[in-house]
Amino acid sequence: MARRHFVGLDGLKGIALIAIVLYHCDQRVLHGGFLGVDVFFTISGFLIFSSLLRRIDAGEGMGLGEYCLKRLRRIYPALFALVPITVTLAWFVNRDMLVGIRDQIITVLLGCYNWYAISSGGSYFSQTNPDLCRHLWFMAVLMQFYVVAPLLITVLRNSIRRWIPVLILVGLSACSALSMALQYHPGDDPTRVYFGSDTHAAGLWLGAAFAWGLMIWQRDRDRGIMPDAMDRIRRAWGNAGPVAAFVALLALIWMMRRVDQGSMAFQGGIFVASVLSVVMIAGSIPFGSWMQDLLVFKPLVLIGRHSYGIYLWHWPLYLFVRTMLPQWTVVHAGRLLAITAVCTAIMSIVSWRLFESPVLRGGFLALARPTVAGAADVMRCCVAVALLVGSCGMGAYAVAHAPVRTSVERDLMDASMAMAQGRENHAVLNRNKTPAPRKPAHKMPNGTQMTAIGDSVMLASSKGLQSTFPGITVDAETSRSMTKAVGLVNQLKAQPGGLRQWVLVGLATNSAVTDDQLGDLLDAIGSDHVLVLINAHAPVSWVSDTNAALKRFAGAHPNDVVLVDWDTLISAHPDELARDGIHPGVENTLYSQLVKDTITNWIKQGH
Repeated sequence: MARRHFVGLDGLKGIALIAIVLYHCDQRVLHGGFLGVDVFFTISGFLIFSSLLRRIDAGEGMGLGEYCLKRLRRIYPALFALVPITVTLAWFVNRDMLVGIRDQIITVLLGCYNWYAISSGGSYFSQTNPDLCRHLWFMAVLMQFYVVAPLLITVLRNSIRRWIPVLILVGLSACSALSMALQYHPGDDPTRVYFGSDTHAAGLWLGAAFAWGLMIWQRDRDRGIMPDAMDRIRRAWGNAGPVAAFVALLALIWMMRRVDQGSMAFQGGIFVASVLSVVMIAGSIPFGSWMQDLLVFKPLVLIGRHSYGIYLWHWPLYLFVRTMLPQWTVVHAGRLLAITAVCTAIMSIVSWRLFESPVLRGGFLALARPTVAGAADVMRCCVAVALLVGSCGMGAYAVAHAPVRTSVERDLMDASMAMAQGRENHAVLNRNKTPAPRKPAHKMPNGTQMTAIGDSVMLASSKGLQSTFPGITVDAETSRSMTKAVGLVNQLKAQPGGLRQWVLVGLATNSAVTDDQLGDLLDAIGSDHVLVLINAHAPVSWVSDTNAALKRFAGAHPNDVVLVDWDTLISAHPDELARDGIHPGVENTLYSQLVKDTITNWIKQGH
């Protein structure tokens, strides 16, 4: 198991990292770019098990002390630089990013951030609170695997022989994938199954299984006891392996273009991506493979070799760039990506030169002690110490004075309280009123004829709606999706006065919307009402398809459904949005005025 056989893996890591960065920075480019994580998981499982098994097979023992020290030296220098520097920058750029930062830092350093995010109700797919450490769930799962791997190898090697451990590892992978599929429920936030070390470990175990199988095969070959059938398979794979790896790569790229965060991903897609990753590894690591020759393309190799630093830095830097240039979030997303890429490259190089490389060469003391003679290394130590001390001091201050809620969350809370008070006042005024007539006359409605049901975007706009349509009832909450629409309509029907004639629904931000959901909603509202659908504006993968579905549905029901094109309007006025690039300011009236103008035009068209 010579190391030279694995040179093609850097290229694979480079491809996977590009996909991840594109997904994080602009999901519209690569809906399924998150599958790149599973390529990394599979490669990591393969490399860790290969390294440990190689030592054991050579009679050197597992070397737990060396193993642990190597992992610590590889992981923590970059984290020790990343955390204080990004926290310091966040204090000056956007303090909203510091909400919950103390707990984030502690759990990141302890390697359990993924479970903290799950237990605290955080969402990987939420755009409301841009968690500074959101992307580090990946490192937590990987660090937990680093702990489990040597323990599992010890158990399997001491108790079981030959191919049984491979089958057990494959079984663990299948159990993880099955657990993800069973725990995922369409329409619910999938963060639990995506972050879970139990549900998202299929790639790690598959990579480990392949490493174990490869160890057995190479040991038999070296000892000259390989069965004829296995030898024929080996020779056949020498020809077919690169082709299979190339086809697997194309299939994975296709999945990254087509698969989004839905049933296709969580009920089999992630597992399939892990299987394809094993095929790519198997077809690209043999010496002389033409697939390996493709993967040693220097830019890909360079990205792959520095993938750890690039992964750590790209997400917080993207948040900073997006905050400083909010008007570019949609209109110039490519420019944002380019600036982020340049900043990430610079910080990755700085991190590698000042912190990571010296520690790998000379241990943690090398951060403050020159490892080679010369003024350059002395200067490196001085800069590293000054940067760490300065950022740690400022970072500690930022953590101590971090806000409890983001500015958007504070605005939404104020809007929610005002909306609740408004509902209470309307209830008192309308207690003795008779229900409104059943069929609207298709004249411009007033607020007393309108009910609005929505998510946090409508909540942020509730003040404007109540100002534009006095007497309107607004029922809006954060994190709502279209899956809740029918239930909310039925609840309103059961209230005194029933459902008002004009029903505004703004529930397209937080999940994909299907034709069936819209059909059920229209049926629940009834033919004696007018449904006003408001589309979504958010930098998430499902928004374009959701808006298209809303447009199709409105076109199919022109006499019963009004479509409010919020996405087009706000895309032309990004400066009217809060820092998250999704929610309008609470004093903003663009949302409500657009609803009014759209209904007016719809009526003028003769509906």
